[in-house]
Amino acid sequence: MAPTAGPDQPLSAANVSQLVAVALRLAMEVSTLRERLRTQQLLLEQAGVLAPGAVDGFVPQGEELQARLAADRELIEALASDIRTQG
Repeated sequence: MAPTAGPDQPLSAANVSQLVAVALRLAMEVSTLRERLRTQQLLLEQAGVLAPGAVDGFVPQGEELQARLAADRELIEALASDIRTQG
């Protein structure tokens, strides 16, 4: 992808197409994850394994926090790769 001069740089049709593809991929990922997480949370609450609100109050620490940050980075790199390979 060609470098741009800044936020006012017009996007070509190919660049817009790439951005739409990334947005759709992210929307599909978010939708699927929300459904699965909500299902798991409800099942655990119904089974008495998890107190209501426990998930919202959880703050990751140490190795878990590092693993989550690494997973975030991996997703960002995959999305950037999608943009580069389509360009």
